[in-house]
Amino acid sequence: MTIEFAVAFPVLLAVALIALNALMFMAECAAFDNSFRQFTRVHCASLAAGNTTHDAAAEVLDCLNQEFNEPNIAISLEIEGEDLGYTSFVGTLDFYPTLFGLNFRSSFFGISLWPLQHQESIVLDCYKPGVFI
Repeated sequence: MTIEFAVAFPVLLAVALIALNALMFMAECAAFDNSFRQFTRVHCASLAAGNTTHDAAAEVLDCLNQEFNEPNIAISLEIEGEDLGYTSFVGTLDFYPTLFGLNFRSSFFGISLWPLQHQESIVLDCYKPGVFI
């Protein structure tokens, strides 16, 4: 019985590690989707006087970084195509796996690890104060 446990324990530990990281990634993706949409609608749909879409995107990125303030998460925000008054905002969540809470960002026992990426996008018609359509 001891030999079976010695053989099976590392496998069970690896399965538990993968399952835990998968659940953490799914939870962070769900929270990121809601927060990204909310912060983007609040800060970018109606720009303050004198602000540009890049200023509003910087505010969104600051809010997201405050909300997802964990060492194994990196967030980026891009502004794509401002065609016909519509602006596309693309947020990316990079999730680095953990070893039951211990961080190893780039490698583990010499094996390079790539982050899991999740993207969310929203297209808005940004209001520009003082502009008549």
